[in-house]
Amino acid sequence: MRFIKVLFLLFLFVFSILFFSQNNDVLLQALQLKLEIPYAMTLHSIPLPFGVLILAAFVAGSLLTMIYFAVDKVRGGAKLKECKTRMASLEQELNSLRNMPIGEDQPYGAAEEKKEEEEQ
Repeated sequence: MRFIKVLFLLFLFVFSILFFSQNNDVLLQALQLKLEIPYAMTLHSIPLPFGVLILAAFVAGSLLTMIYFAVDKVRGGAKLKECKTRMASLEQELNSLRNMPIGEDQPYGAAEEKKEEEEQ
């Protein structure tokens, strides 16, 4: 599995280098972002190269994905701990029931049969 991961990362790295080297002119063009809030204000960013915006979007997406999976891992760990605690409690209950002596109390049906035998 590691071999496949390494090959995938190598392919991604080579693809990224090819993309950035072949589109250098487009990626160096300056782009100014604008946010217009109706009847209030208009915000402008400083002119940024298009490649920087692509890189920033990639980093932001990666960070959000990592946060999502970290939260999911914490939730899974909490659920696992809860299940282990419940399993230990149920195992303890099972062991206490196994060690309980069998009483002389008979099931309901057996008690009725015994009474019928005594009457005859």
